[in-house]
Amino acid sequence: MSFKISEKRKKILFIIGIVILIELSGYGFFASLFRLIRSVS
Repeated sequence: MSFKISEKRKKILFIIGIVILIELSGYGFFASLFRLIRSVS
């Protein structure tokens, strides 16, 4: 049982890591959102 949980957790952490890398590279959802807010104001 604990093996399944750790595998699931590893997959979740991997996905979170990819999302963070995309955000830091400036092509993520939040980066686009901040750019849109900055262009409006």
